[in-house]
Amino acid sequence: MRLRKDVNVYLFDPTRKYFHIVIELENVPGALRSVLEVMHGLNLNILGSFTSVDSAARLGVWSGFVEDSDHSAMDLKRRLGASPVVHDAMVVESNKGFLVDSLHFPVTFNTGTRAVMMGAKSLASMLSSVTERFGSGGNVILYEEGASYGRELGQEYLLRMGADFIMANFEDVVKLYQALGWFKVEGVKAGPNWEQVVVRVAESFECSGVESKVPHSHFVRGHLEGMLTSWLGSPMECKETLCIARGDKACEFVLTPRPA
Repeated sequence: MRLRKDVNVYLFDPTRKYFHIVIELENVPGALRSVLEVMHGLNLNILGSFTSVDSAARLGVWSGFVEDSDHSAMDLKRRLGASPVVHDAMVVESNKGFLVDSLHFPVTFNTGTRAVMMGAKSLASMLSSVTERFGSGGNVILYEEGASYGRELGQEYLLRMGADFIMANFEDVVKLYQALGWFKVEGVKAGPNWEQVVVRVAESFECSGVESKVPHSHFVRGHLEGMLTSWLGSPMECKETLCIARGDKACEFVLTPRPA
């Protein structure tokens, strides 16, 4: 099954009326259900939502974009706030069909790390422009930038999960790339003693829609090298043996210990 992960950023349709609803509620069983039942009674069309939880404060947040033509923002706030499990309700109405999420900042991963979102196509274009301007030297820059980022992120995962867990569950941990939208993981193979690791991916943001006579994944290749170097505690190197930009069905990366 292929599922898409949508992030609520903005809506725009001059012919419709939208609301952004953010509800702070008790983190107890059944709380969200009771709120959704109120919304069902109001006949709101939910267009997208997310939830987050502050376990220490025993509070949860439900945030969503909805479509409606019969209610005002004040009316929705009053009705939703009347629930005994709701601590606070915020409602923002669209302006001439334009609604932007102005209630949330900063954007963070569920680990608490601050994130910055940008379009995959735009990011890929930025990376490609480095190669176009600096040639092979640009490829080296992208690889080193990717490796630096990979080492830093790899250390963050080590602190949270530990090396033993990561290496014992390596294939599942690599799927973090997929959860972040970098590429779809098709296969991961690790040889004995980690003398060779092969990662096969589809729809990599760096190569999708690109045509190249040579492998094109310089940033992703470097990132994989930096990540695995952090996890194994010894220098690795990464080569791209298959590349969709070159016409292959997938991108394939082979990681091996870096020669002394």
